[in-house]
Amino acid sequence: MKKLLTSLLVLCMILCAVSASAAGVGGTEYPNPLQDVRVRQALWYAIDMDAIVDALWNGTVTAANKSLIPEGYWQADGLTEYTYDPEKAKELLAEAGWDGSYTLQAVYYTANLLDTITAIQAFWADVGVNMEFQLLTDNLTALLWTPSADGVHSAVDWDICFAGTNALTLGEFYTRHHSTAANNSTVKPDETLDALIETARVAVSTEDQKAAYDAIQTYENEQVQVIPMFYIPSWIITSSHLDMKGNAVGNDQFAYQKNILDWTIDREDKTMYTDTGAVNALEHPATNPALFWHQEIVFDRLLNADENLVPTDGLLAESYEVSEDGKTISFVIREGIKWHDGEPFTAEDVKWTFEYYPTVPGANTVMTEVINDAKAITVDGNTVTFEFNNAQPNALTIFSQWPILPKHCLETVTPENFSASTFWQAPIGTGPFKVDEVKLGEYTTLVRNTEYFIEGTGNIEKIYMYPSTDAGDENLITNAMAGKIDYAFCKDSAQVQQLQEMDGYTVDTVNVTFTRYAFLNMFERE
Repeated sequence: MKKLLTSLLVLCMILCAVSASAAGVGGTEYPNPLQDVRVRQALWYAIDMDAIVDALWNGTVTAANKSLIPEGYWQADGLTEYTYDPEKAKELLAEAGWDGSYTLQAVYYTANLLDTITAIQAFWADVGVNMEFQLLTDNLTALLWTPSADGVHSAVDWDICFAGTNALTLGEFYTRHHSTAANNSTVKPDETLDALIETARVAVSTEDQKAAYDAIQTYENEQVQVIPMFYIPSWIITSSHLDMKGNAVGNDQFAYQKNILDWTIDREDKTMYTDTGAVNALEHPATNPALFWHQEIVFDRLLNADENLVPTDGLLAESYEVSEDGKTISFVIREGIKWHDGEPFTAEDVKWTFEYYPTVPGANTVMTEVINDAKAITVDGNTVTFEFNNAQPNALTIFSQWPILPKHCLETVTPENFSASTFWQAPIGTGPFKVDEVKLGEYTTLVRNTEYFIEGTGNIEKIYMYPSTDAGDENLITNAMAGKIDYAFCKDSAQVQQLQEMDGYTVDTVNVTFTRYAFLNMFERE
């Protein structure tokens, strides 16, 4: 009942919200009220994000009351939970000398945040903080992310920016808060935070990364450099025909170890029905390494990753070793593996792949930043060694996400023609399934690779893929109603609500690092 009443209150507040009258800070020792940590904490306490999630998002997103990172392996323990507490917010504002003479100026660029921002405006007004906001549509990089020239004065003309980040690596969240970051327009130079970020930058092992990012989260949780609002999850839909044999679901925007060769299907033709088939061609992986099924199971990677995208053991690499300083990584490549056309897979394929990827137009920047730092990639027999100029904490993640490509098929293709190459009509990999038939805009079929070096215990012999794009599958509901979907990855909450009402389907929510949050500008503004 309390949850329902709170949700109704949010809706009422939105309807009743009016333009902000003068409110803000005065008489405080801080030139910018957001420089006072008590004000930043108060703003967080003043938002009933659980009510916003229920009333405005129909429960399809998850409230973020502690960290930029969703609950799971990467979220630190012991964080303060900033759940709705308007009285606490008022106490903190009083301590900070908030007197009603300052109006926060906010901006946003994602239209579907309008109702959420309007609700936040009402919640803040309820504790005596007024905020005005506007939608930005042009020149966003300059208007939002221009850094301070002197480390004191703001280069952007707003106090708060409502935005979002969809991250593969935690560094994408936190490195932008470093005093030297080219897109840090909000966090004033902070020696403690800089040191924590620099420690994370050189942490290579999973254990060291976990400790480093936990320390950053703990500090930012106390200092409130940003206010996380909610996480946008993804969903995995499976039919009653499919048995994944206990394998965990994860973030299907990237690659993780599904052990699909152990899955079973109870259809007589031993075919699993899914989407992400070819519309105009099968998508190359330089930009999105595993958003589509063929990218993930027609090709292989050097390393496996678990459902949390944490690199684990070797795949194409029999073993690997990271130097003590984190600047050198060596992979011992498995022998006897063949490409689907019968050609032998070699260490030269690995070297060529990672020399080629960064040259492809539109290649993923997280990957290119790592690989472009390599001063040498060398092959000695079946060992490939990457020597970096700097320690690369994201390197193992890169090697668990980007698949190895066949040099003998693509070495004559210029980077500019990579995406248009006829190779992507029926690509050749080393993976557990290989391309069988491609009918552009109609269907794509993959068949089990009987010569794969991992045998598996499952019975799926064919995968039938309906065409869809990275924007989603507009025919997902139609195909599901016809009983012809066994596995689907979905980011559309409206489709998910329909699927949840259908018999024969299970919908699993996956917490992914796609966070909407409020940047708080702590630089001095004129």
